[in-house]
Amino acid sequence: MQHTKTLLFLAAILMAVGALLTLENLGLLHGVSRHWPLFLLILGSGFLLLYRSRQAGDAAMLWLGSFILLSGAFFYFLNFTSWRLLGRLWPVFLGLAGLSFLAVGVARRSMLFHLLATALVGLFMVFTLVFAVSLKLWPTSLVVFGASLLMLDYMRRKEKDR
Repeated sequence: MQHTKTLLFLAAILMAVGALLTLENLGLLHGVSRHWPLFLLILGSGFLLLYRSRQAGDAAMLWLGSFILLSGAFFYFLNFTSWRLLGRLWPVFLGLAGLSFLAVGVARRSMLFHLLATALVGLFMVFTLVFAVSLKLWPTSLVVFGASLLMLDYMRRKEKDR
C-alpha cells in the first residue's frame, strides 16, 4: 500500500514538473527553469521513501536517492552562484557518491560500503585541493592518499578482530 502511494506521489510530481516546464517553454510562465534542481530534490526524496517503504530495504534505492538528493542540492547552489564554478568543483560528485555509499554502509552495517565511502571522500578531498586551490598543492594528494590507506588498513584490522 505504501509502495503504491509513493509511486503515485512520484508520478504526480513528474507530471506537475513537466507541465510547469512546458508552460515556461511556451512563454506562459517565467523563472521555472532556475528551480529545476527542485525536481532532483523531490526525485531523490522519492527514492528514499521507496527505500524506506520496502521491508528488505533495497541498497540501490538508498544510494540512488541519497546521490540524487545531494546532487540536487549542489545544482541549486550552482544556480544561485555560478555554473563556472563547476570546472573547479567537479570533485564534489566524488564526495556525494562517497556520502551515498556511507548511507548504505550505515544502513547495512557493511564494511565494504564504509571502505568505498572513505576512498571516494578521500579522492574528493584530494582533487578539490588540487583543482580548486592550486595545482602547486598536488603533492598533498600523496599525503591524503597515504593517510586514507592507513585508515582503510586500520578499519580492515578492526573488522577482522571482531
